[in-house]
Amino acid sequence: MTEGAIIVISDEESNGLTALNFANKFGKSIKRTVNSWKIGNEESNKDAITLKKISDIDSFVNQYEPAMLVIELSENRKIQPYLSACRELRIPYCFVKPNQTIDFSNIAVPVSFLMEEKEKAPFAGLFGRFCQSKITIFEPKDYGTKAQENIQAFCTLFDSFQLKYTICKGKKDSFGIEQEITLAAPTNNFGIVIVSASREYGLDDILFGCKENKIIRKAQVPIMLINPRADLYTLCD
Repeated sequence: MTEGAIIVISDEESNGLTALNFANKFGKSIKRTVNSWKIGNEESNKDAITLKKISDIDSFVNQYEPAMLVIELSENRKIQPYLSACRELRIPYCFVKPNQTIDFSNIAVPVSFLMEEKEKAPFAGLFGRFCQSKITIFEPKDYGTKAQENIQAFCTLFDSFQLKYTICKGKKDSFGIEQEITLAAPTNNFGIVIVSASREYGLDDILFGCKENKIIRKAQVPIMLINPRADLYTLCD
């Protein structure tokens, strides 16, 4: 039974132990069960639900309705197929790499000027409420006030639960703040960074890779991705 569960996804080149550690630790905090899905040969993975290919993730999520995915990236596995398979999900999905340390004591939440950034707040709040995480919100070096307005929404939510959080100024603007914080995460003892997925892919994203692909590739800590809700945010004329 996987409804409401945290799902660990790994392939035949990965044992999934780091993702399982992440899922078990977070699942225990929020009282959710943990199940495994395996990408690959069904005959060799009798203890897990088997997906023949990565692109099956979306249909399996619709069928089983889990609460979260934790994907372990093997050394030779490309990131983009997973990102493409998860673009329509309405649940958070996390990327971990083998042997990463799993520590929810301090989490980082870079916030840009985009409206959908507010969707990070409830998930950051889960770590604060159930894992007693200290949350650090990073404000970009922007000229406008939209990022500050987003951050105020975070503060309103966090204050309602009396969560521990601080606000720090980043060195990059909204377009670079997530990568800046991700690269600095190990030095600043952050155990996870919460990042927004791209609303849509432009030509540069298709040719050179989307920003979340680059972030995950360079990350030394787990990354949680939150998809923008297409039904809530539309482009203005």
